[in-house]
Amino acid sequence: MHMRLKMRYGWLCGLLVFGCETPQTEQSADLTVPVTVQPVGLGTIESVVTSMGTLRPVQEAIIVTEARGFLSLGILAEGRKPTEGLAVQQGQVIARLKNEELVVGARLESRKLAVKNMRKMLDEKEVLVKRGLVTQIEVETARKDLVDAQSDYDDALVQIKKTKVTAPISGVLSEFTDATEQTLVDEGTQICRIVDYSQVLVDLQIPNSQIRHIELDQPVRMIDYSYPDEVFDGKISVVDPVVDPTTRTFRAVAVVDNPKGLLRPGMFVKAEIVVESHADVVLVPRELVLMRGNREVVFVEESARAQMREIETGLEDEKFVEVLKGVGEGERLITSNYETLRSRTRVTVAGTEEASGGRGGGGRSGGGDGGGRR
Repeated sequence: MHMRLKMRYGWLCGLLVFGCETPQTEQSADLTVPVTVQPVGLGTIESVVTSMGTLRPVQEAIIVTEARGFLSLGILAEGRKPTEGLAVQQGQVIARLKNEELVVGARLESRKLAVKNMRKMLDEKEVLVKRGLVTQIEVETARKDLVDAQSDYDDALVQIKKTKVTAPISGVLSEFTDATEQTLVDEGTQICRIVDYSQVLVDLQIPNSQIRHIELDQPVRMIDYSYPDEVFDGKISVVDPVVDPTTRTFRAVAVVDNPKGLLRPGMFVKAEIVVESHADVVLVPRELVLMRGNREVVFVEESARAQMREIETGLEDEKFVEVLKGVGEGERLITSNYETLRSRTRVTVAGTEEASGGRGGGGRSGGGDGGGRR
């Protein structure tokens, strides 16, 4: 009798406990999580190799005097004297050197007259040889005399030309001399430097492991922190096949058009070499890709339920991941409170964000790995 009462009492208590817990379990299962969503969009994603480098001009020239003399500066555009920052054209006179001794010693007029006389004499000899009045040897001698006279005259022109300091290339003056006008300067004195930075070059040190990704004419983006909103486009112009044994890198050179002159020689820039680009592909923000059981998954909203989708990924950058399989354009990607979701969790949409990706958009990969994950 006593044992029967105990069994009934235990059964009754169990029933009461079961009756109390069942509503709580059902309430947990029916819990609704507020989320925000955004439509899955298409965009462009790239894989890049990143390197840093210092800009240098596409060409430059160091201008030095070829003779001794008193310095006299030339006149540039708008009547201005040459100084740093002014543009010059090829052949334009930057300065002159006054050297009377050199000019007199060149005997320019005398040698010019000698050329005239030797040419006249040769003409006469050629007429006379036809008449049989002189020999062919005399004609050849006259021809040699003319050549020698012309050589002497050309040499005089070269000597006189040394008194003019001209620009061998078009560009911008830099490092102009501090010597004042009428100062006596020696031969070999540096007057200035001319830099042409209508295009700029940058030497890039590429890791040995990335040589297979770098090719001639590959597009390059140049970024300088002085112009955070500007991206300068260029291409690879040189790829050195020999790896530096010390740094284990190889050298590539990028050339960038610089029509506005914003990029200056000596600037330290970041270069991004585009080694792979995928356009019009499904992109999702990388922070929405979760690891569940060694699988990459995202959550999408369907009929007020969270659906966990396993995805296959391609390229990625610091903002987006390319999705090859698992979600499609236009599906509603859950963008908040997704960390604790389970498949089939009831959700309510509290807001909708703009589509992920963006046609023609996409970001850039960081580092120098040369490719996104597959």
